[in-house]
This record gives sequence, C-alpha cells and structure tokens, in this order.
Amino acid sequence: MFGLLLPTLICFFLPTIFILLRYRLPSAHGAKPCACKQFGTSPRPDHGNWRGRIIDTFWRKRYPYQGKEGPIVGLVKSLYIHPIKSCRAVRVEEAEVLSTGLKYDRQFTFAELHDSAADASSASLGTPGWRFVTQRKYEKLANIHVQIWVPDPDSPDFTPGQATVQSDGVLVVHYPDQKSGADKQASKKFEIPYSPTATQISMMGYTMENLTIWKDRPGALLIASTNQTDPPDWIKDIQAYLGCSKPFGLFRVAAGHDRLVFRNAPRKEQLGYQSIIGFVDAYPLHILGLPSVADLDRRLASAVPEITDSTALRFRANIYFNGPAAFAEDTWKRIRIGQSSYYVSCRTTRCELPNTDQWTGKQHQSQPSKLMRSYRNVDPGAGPGKACMGMQMVPAAEYGIIKVGDTIEVLETGSHHYILQ
Repeated sequence: MFGLLLPTLICFFLPTIFILLRYRLPSAHGAKPCACKQFGTSPRPDHGNWRGRIIDTFWRKRYPYQGKEGPIVGLVKSLYIHPIKSCRAVRVEEAEVLSTGLKYDRQFTFAELHDSAADASSASLGTPGWRFVTQRKYEKLANIHVQIWVPDPDSPDFTPGQATVQSDGVLVVHYPDQKSGADKQASKKFEIPYSPTATQISMMGYTMENLTIWKDRPGALLIASTNQTDPPDWIKDIQAYLGCSKPFGLFRVAAGHDRLVFRNAPRKEQLGYQSIIGFVDAYPLHILGLPSVADLDRRLASAVPEITDSTALRFRANIYFNGPAAFAEDTWKRIRIGQSSYYVSCRTTRCELPNTDQWTGKQHQSQPSKLMRSYRNVDPGAGPGKACMGMQMVPAAEYGIIKVGDTIEVLETGSHHYILQ
C-alpha cells in the first residue's frame, strides 16, 4: 500500500513545492528568473539630469508642422512604468497601452492595516482596514527598485508550463539591506509572479482583501503581510526599513476589480468603454512636457540652489515629451501619439510627493511644491493653493502601442476645469 501512496503524494505535492520555491524564495544571487528576459531598465540619476539640456533645439526648429489631422508639436522623449506604486520606475522604449494605462504600471502597491480602535485618523480615508501607502508618507519607497521580467520564447528553459510563463513573467524587487553595514549599496531581493494564475494563487495562499485607495475600496489580492502566520522575511524587512509600525502588506490588482473612472474622463457613450484604473491615483495615463519641467528647474536654480538635478522624474509621469513651449499641454483636449489617440482629461494637481528626491528617498521640507504653488495655481477647479503640472489622459481605444520617438499630434484644444474627488 505504501508503494501506491508514495507516488500519489509526490504527484500531489511536487507542483506546490516547485511554485513555492520559485516565488517565495529569492533567486540565487545573480540568477535570472526562469524562461524570462528583462523588460526595460532601471533609470540612473543621469537619466533625470536634464537641467540645462532639457530642450532639444532640433525639435524646436522642426516643429510644429502639419500632420494628417492636426499640428505635430513634438516627440515622446521617454516612457516610464511604475510596477509597484511609489517605488522606483522602470524606463522602457516601447509599451502596450491598455484601458488601465501602460501595461505593468501600478499593478502593485504596499499598504498598511488601520484599526479604528487604535487609529483615530482612520476616518480620513474611509472605513478601517487595509489602506495604500505612497511616498507621501514613506519617502524611502523611492529606494525600492523593481525589475520586470517577461516570458522569453527564445530562452533555453522556456516551456508553456513553466510557472513564470503562466504568470506572464515576474517582478524582481530589490530593497536596501539595513544589515549591510558600511556598504550602503547592498540590497536584498525577492520575486513575485506578475499575474498569478488561479492555481498559483491557491498554492501560494494569496487572499482577497478590501483595499482603500482614496475614496475607492476595491477587492485586491494580498500577496504577503506581516500579520500572516508565517510572513516572508522581505515584507518584514521592508516594513522595518520604512519605519512602519502598523501591519504591512503588498497587494496586486485583482482581475475584475478595477476602479471605474468618471469625473473629467470621457464616458462610455463616447469611448465605447468606461475608463478603468488599477492602483494609479485617478486616471490611466500621466503625460508631462519636458519644457514645462525646464521652466520649473530654471526657477529652482535661483530660488532653491540645493536642488541641483532636474525635477522631471519627481512627477512620476508615464510619458515625457519634448518640442512645444512650456505648458503648451495645458490646453490639449485630444491628441494622437504615434498611431493611437488619447483624451486629455484634466490637469494633474500636485501634492507634496515631488519634494522627494527619487534617487535618495530624501524629502525636502517644502520644495519644489512651494515654488510651484506660487505660479502654477492655474485651474480654478483644483482649489486655492493647488499647483498643477502635467496632464491626465484616457486612451481612446482599449489597446495600443506607444514608443519613444513617436510624434505627438494635437487634434483638439480647449479649456480645462478640474473636478475634485
């Protein structure tokens, strides 16, 4: 009887053991995820150091000129994806545009658990429970680096049944090792499946929980938390690194639990679908003109000389473009980028997050937010003292491709009036 039982137990437990080893434990040092290749690169400080050379005079001379439907005003200069909300961005040359925004963008977020009995501030964001966190509270999230690894059919270990292939790749997350002593560059890492299958969710013990994001409370997939029975070391390490005293967890957007976007967004009758988002703040896409950033940087150079790098990446936009005059995007209502069209829904109101240096995770006491409020309080709907920088967009179609170097064609202009949450 034992001879029959042993093969049965092996067949039952082997897949579970394989997936647990593949995802719960970090890869060996230097090893890449099985059957995958890296998508995009981690930006370096010099990627953001555009001060003094941010305006490409070649494009200033060449644009605007008339395209097929409207004036072409510039080019996409760079694209950024933020797989985990408020953590380090990934720079890419090309990206898929989904109804929720760029693929991989803000599909994960860290969160902390609030208890109404012990937290008097819980009413500020709704009911007690899990609540997303960002650099607004934990600025050192900027020091957590994320890599995107996607299935690679050319990899020698690629098979359709490979766990990393079934989950559409993995995220490899690097975070500072607080026990590294004098070596401040040392880090630890862990892997998580990008889009776990139902089988993987069950085997890994992921659970569905409600997660508060502003005024929304969607169901979300809890990947790990410090208050589970046997939490992985990495979630405890990151909780300690950030200085979070509450139970701490990592969530993923759950299929079928996207948040509907209304306010300034076009409606289903106009789009053919209702705009949705995952863990972004408000709208699927954020676009920002580098000439607008250059204008701010020139003002900062004299007013706040201690901020020496460009502030471009502090705004955590998806699309940075070059070509037109500063703040030309303020009047855009509909544009074409490459082959795809977008509705420019509203301006982006700015909180204090741009005060955080994205290379060090250190927060300036007041700048550049204070300076922006002095001259960029330009939208009456945003309210008094609210600076605006960049624009929020909704894709006109549920799928598209965007590339660095794509032309930007203005199809419609007009005025904007921000609608508060």
